[in-house]
Amino acid sequence: MRLAQLLDERLLDTIPQGGSGPWTPHQPLAQSPDEAAELDRQFAAMLPCRTNDPELWFAEHTAQVEEAKALCRTCPLQAGCLAGALERREPWGVWGGEVFVDGVVVARKRGRGRPRKSETVAA
Repeated sequence: MRLAQLLDERLLDTIPQGGSGPWTPHQPLAQSPDEAAELDRQFAAMLPCRTNDPELWFAEHTAQVEEAKALCRTCPLQAGCLAGALERREPWGVWGGEVFVDGVVVARKRGRGRPRKSETVAA
């Protein structure tokens, strides 16, 4: 219950952006190093990108990309992650439940070696 209360009261409202990297809260959430380590462990357990294979978010196969997008939809930090990725113009991968290719959100990731959707684009 303590973790849920902290998330509601302080954590989710103070996150400046999502994405990977070390967690640096604006205000201390724990009183001791042991409590801080436990909160970090519990918080990381709630994030799909921290509990699943990281390669899933940078997969080449469409099925794996769709799996990563579905996992993102369960994340409490989805909106912040997406906002941070847009701001940083992430070059590729799944961020905040969206697929990025060349720093732009695309509807679906196309597999390697596939022909272009339109011949007019190739010309």
